[in-house]
Amino acid sequence: MTESNVESRELSQKVYFRLYQTINVALRAVAALLSEVDMSPQQWSILDSLSRPGLKEGMTVNGLVEYLMVSRQSLNGVLKRMEKAGYIERVVNPDDQRSRKIRLSDHGREIWTTADDRTRRFYIDSLEHMNEQNMLDAIATLEKMQINIRSL
Repeated sequence: MTESNVESRELSQKVYFRLYQTINVALRAVAALLSEVDMSPQQWSILDSLSRPGLKEGMTVNGLVEYLMVSRQSLNGVLKRMEKAGYIERVVNPDDQRSRKIRLSDHGREIWTTADDRTRRFYIDSLEHMNEQNMLDAIATLEKMQINIRSL
């Protein structure tokens, strides 16, 4: 292996290790914020996904699986707990009467609004060192990484 290949390999490992560390630190910080409204980061990601414009009627479980890039099995357990807590509700899919959509309940929307204020402040504060172009570049880089990983 050439010196350039060794350096590239070490740099690749360092990028992934820093990404791993950053995700862990961020998840702990967000979990602490969300614990104040009795919610987990996983539940938050679902509420946030369902709160996007145009999703008042909800999403199918498959749509959530694709959007969140999680397994159906792991999502189902979280959805059951969220339904029991009253954050979401399952409704008949108007496009296919045999299937259901997941949507925010009124209670879920209230909780999302409260949690959204806290998480947005955290996101803004944690990225204060970046300007808009830095953030757009970071998004593009992460999206390229996802594409590369999926093609392996």
